[in-house]
Amino acid sequence: MSNITFNPVVTTVAAGTFNITSSGYIQGSAMGDPSSRNWLSGGLLGPNETLPMWGGVGISETTAPVASSGNIPVPNLGGYVTRATIIGSAGTAGALTGFSVFDQDHAMVNTPQSPVPLAGNGMLVNFYRFGSNARIPLAIDPSLITLDGNIITQLVSWDFALQRLVPYVAAYPANVITGSTWSGGQVTFTTTTNHGVAVGDDFTITGSVPAAYNGTYTAIAGTATNSLVAALTANPGSIVTEGTLVAGGGAVNCRVLDVQSTNNMTVSYDPVTGFATWNRNGACALVLI
Repeated sequence: MSNITFNPVVTTVAAGTFNITSSGYIQGSAMGDPSSRNWLSGGLLGPNETLPMWGGVGISETTAPVASSGNIPVPNLGGYVTRATIIGSAGTAGALTGFSVFDQDHAMVNTPQSPVPLAGNGMLVNFYRFGSNARIPLAIDPSLITLDGNIITQLVSWDFALQRLVPYVAAYPANVITGSTWSGGQVTFTTTTNHGVAVGDDFTITGSVPAAYNGTYTAIAGTATNSLVAALTANPGSIVTEGTLVAGGGAVNCRVLDVQSTNNMTVSYDPVTGFATWNRNGACALVLI
């Protein structure tokens, strides 16, 4: 279940309340374009989601199941919305179909400790689909600042773990890790089959124990066929449970209209406390979908 954590007693001064001027984007808050705002859509956060939803997250949609109990959503409210797991193609489960937004989602919950509006299971999630011509600010890997001044059709990919745009990498499928070792500031993951990741590509490992093996890495020299090699300064310890290579890569169907490296509001979520806070110096790109 995705829970929204809050303490109704504690109060605090809201950061930025008395700012006179500001610049930059807010992740997941779409531009108010008259030509696209009527394409704002909504659905209910799926019952199997383990994290709350906020704006600027890559989403996938399914139709609501046939009613068999009293807690099936009303069809007029839309189907189920979940986090996308792959860029995919038509008919692919978990395929990226658009991005969630904060726009007009007045039922989302925020608190003094967790000022970012959040939606839990069964709550409304608003979003724009690809093809809506909506302009949405999304969090980016800071390295994408190099796109500034380039043609808007530059290819970019989506990091499904960190929910941000990253440099383009070719598509590759999920893969089971059979071995994880660390030596001399480098970590090597052995995959069950040929992973398809090239040197310079970003890749994400999840599900490992210790958790220090998990994260998003950049493949370095030595990466080939069944081996993934990346820099990892600290020794993560002996592996207890092998993880999984998260499916990734492929081009996001968007146009990058603007890139700003600082002074944007991006979301930082703490899975331990369940609080989501604003990083007021994040990096964002304005994309057309």
